[in-house]
Amino acid sequence: MTTYKEIFGKPIKVLTGDPAPTPITYTVTVANPGSGNVYYIDGVQTPTLELYEGNTYNFDYSAATGHPFRFATAADAAGSTEYTTGVSVDSNITTIVVASGAPNLFYYCTNHNGMGGRALTPESPSEYEGQIWYNSTLGSFRSVLSVSAWSAGGNLSTARYGGASSGTETAALLSGGNTLPGGSDSPTGATEEYGGTSWTAGGSLSTARYSSGAFGVQTASLITGGDNRPPGSAYLTTTENYNGSSWTSGTAYPVAITNSAGFGTTTAGVIAGGGTPSSAPGVTTTTEYSGGSWTSGGALPLLRRWSGTSGTATAGLIFLGQTPPNVMANTDSYNGTAWTAEAAANTKRTGWYGGNMGSGTQTSAMMAGGWTPFTPNPTETERYDGSSWSTGPALASGIEYNSGGGSFSSGITTGGRAPGVVTTTQEFNTSIFSPIAATWASSGNMVNTLRGRASGGEQTASIAAGGETPRTADTEYYDGSSWSEQSNMNTARNQLGGAGTQTAFLVFGGEAPGPTAVTESWDGSSWSEVNDLGTARRNVGSFGTQTAAVAVGGFGPGVSDYSARVEEWNGSSWSSNPNALPNDLAQSDCTGIATAGLVFGGIIPPSGTKQTATFSFDGTSFSAGGALNTATTESHATAGSQTAALVAGGYAPAASTKTELYNGTSWSTTTSMATARGGAAGLGSNSVSTAALAAGGNNPGGDLNATEEFTGEIPALGYKTISDS
Repeated sequence: MTTYKEIFGKPIKVLTGDPAPTPITYTVTVANPGSGNVYYIDGVQTPTLELYEGNTYNFDYSAATGHPFRFATAADAAGSTEYTTGVSVDSNITTIVVASGAPNLFYYCTNHNGMGGRALTPESPSEYEGQIWYNSTLGSFRSVLSVSAWSAGGNLSTARYGGASSGTETAALLSGGNTLPGGSDSPTGATEEYGGTSWTAGGSLSTARYSSGAFGVQTASLITGGDNRPPGSAYLTTTENYNGSSWTSGTAYPVAITNSAGFGTTTAGVIAGGGTPSSAPGVTTTTEYSGGSWTSGGALPLLRRWSGTSGTATAGLIFLGQTPPNVMANTDSYNGTAWTAEAAANTKRTGWYGGNMGSGTQTSAMMAGGWTPFTPNPTETERYDGSSWSTGPALASGIEYNSGGGSFSSGITTGGRAPGVVTTTQEFNTSIFSPIAATWASSGNMVNTLRGRASGGEQTASIAAGGETPRTADTEYYDGSSWSEQSNMNTARNQLGGAGTQTAFLVFGGEAPGPTAVTESWDGSSWSEVNDLGTARRNVGSFGTQTAAVAVGGFGPGVSDYSARVEEWNGSSWSSNPNALPNDLAQSDCTGIATAGLVFGGIIPPSGTKQTATFSFDGTSFSAGGALNTATTESHATAGSQTAALVAGGYAPAASTKTELYNGTSWSTTTSMATARGGAAGLGSNSVSTAALAAGGNNPGGDLNATEEFTGEIPALGYKTISDS
């Protein structure tokens, strides 16, 4: 990442994309493109991944049997030294919580060489909140607006406080706790798992306890120490390990301890502070867990218990807590060897009874609730950015003695007292989106001033063929900034249909003069005639690809020769589909593929009535969709898919600047073009409606060669949508 420019003193970053959403799940498959098996991630061959610090990514390789998906710091090879920091594996899903300062990684198969690729680990997306950046892939400036808030989540089955917690907002674990109000003790061994909406029972602890230290994730967690009075009468040394379904006994902690704080994973974790029988006010002890054993780590600067934590074994944070009787705001960071004092929080508070108030990483942490002598059942939260604490959004309801976990942007707090023992769960989410409006911008003019062309391809790699006036066989390419001449078609024509990409394009029908059935195929350098349409026609609707296209409606040679006819192209010949359009139709607009197409607008002959109707095609038959807001015909500037389409311009009745977007159910208006036009070359992807092109066409001023590019409003980050009410 480099600094592109500054606006109001804020750097504008140049990124190849937008900051990635978290958590996000990728589907991992395996295929052989010709030189051996390789990974495909969400259908893309060995892409270079961007895994942002502090974010959570799930890689589901269930469909890649025999090819375990892992990370390493060295180039892809079977036998690579596996990178395990923040990584867990469960049921063919490899999850990585990217640590602060994580190195750039490689993903690989543990069984086979040469299958993987790169995984970069850029800084956290939170860096961009309130800032502007330039997305070099989209070629546009972007911005994010962050709205953060707490909202109600699913309730626990067992009311408790002082339980041990681990995991994330959508995969949390709560174990043990005290089920009676203050002054009484009734420890529980109940374990509950949270899936993002509700809690379900997990395996019970062997020893009921509260005020324990813990670390790990939902399916691989460790709990140690705590208090079990009654029925016990002393602090505990026992340790238990959770595998996602049951607890087993682990290596005992060196001393009986309660109210300690934990962070890290079951392969590299830390327990710090707490109270012991010989030092009830607290200890400075740090103990590291690795390989099933406990070893001493660097001592804390201060006696501490009931603290909040976040981070990993080599990049951890401990904050707040108590050295009885003093409640503290102190914050310290751990580098795997020693502790360093950091900026104190703004409010002194403690996680009395051992509930972990913290979530996040060493450099992006959050705390909520807790206990303070100044405010019963506090709603205050604070967020840490690596250098200082600031006030965060208030809890929906005040809570103390609560437990929690998650990340800086996606956290959870559960249980506690308010003042009675509660089952309440509260979720924290950040809703981040792009406020940059959709825009049309001028671009390079076409070589020729024409209307009624066939067009296809992408915004940055498009083709336009044919057109008038005069009728032509002209072919032009667009590269994202300028147009260039290519080889002419064999048959000059206008009002023709087209389907495909810049280098694999099909044209059919049109006026030549008089309706024609001629079909031609483009291979990126030349045109060749292929089998004709079954029926000669012009003003035909079209969608699909070079090898799988659909032609709908149109006008035939006679005055009353118009049609609801549907023909399908299989790569070599046309065949008639017996399931015709619901009505005769011509001059309609279309987008999508042969098995998921969209037909909209156009006129109904012989009256010439412009229509708003939309029809979806599933490869066999048509069904009605949402109506356009403006009846129109011959827009031709279209892009997108069956469920995400764009249409711009057209005659309604005069040449128009209007732009509408379709979401699979209904159409809505968006930013208009600068130049009114109908009969334009409409170019854009068959999969997205956020990058389109309108070129040429006609308006009362005459035929056009002007080009406009559309950039839609694309959400920058995909967190849960919430409101800060």
